[in-house]
Amino acid sequence: MDLKFIAKLHLKFYATLLIVFVAFLSAQAQRRSEEEIKRIQDAKVAIITNRLNLTPEQSTGFWPVYNEYSHKRKDIHRAQRKLINDKKAEGTTDEQVLDNLKEVQELRQKELDLEKEYQNRFLKVITASQVIELYKAERTFNDMLIQRLKQR
Repeated sequence: MDLKFIAKLHLKFYATLLIVFVAFLSAQAQRRSEEEIKRIQDAKVAIITNRLNLTPEQSTGFWPVYNEYSHKRKDIHRAQRKLINDKKAEGTTDEQVLDNLKEVQELRQKELDLEKEYQNRFLKVITASQVIELYKAERTFNDMLIQRLKQR
């Protein structure tokens, strides 16, 4: 057999093997990332549940409302990050910078309006004291998460 032909076959084999290996590692990393996100969400639920001391009836009414609120708030935060990250390069003139600031302020107002709306919805299923504890629990959880990220 031709030595060059054999060398090409070996090269193709190792290239294919490398591609399969990289794909495997990528899938593992994504799976690990999804598992980590799930653990974080579970920890948040545990902290909130513990701090609010929800009754079974309250829990049934609270979690669907909270999950909806949390999802909408996450969307607003994503929009804020996207705005800040996307606009960095193009925000060179004062007018562009002011437009960006206005957009960020509008998103902050949207978040405040969302909080007011959902506070009223929370009060239909939990007490005012529990709503305060919810906000404290969220702050505690976020502080803990930031500390863990700093330790990495």
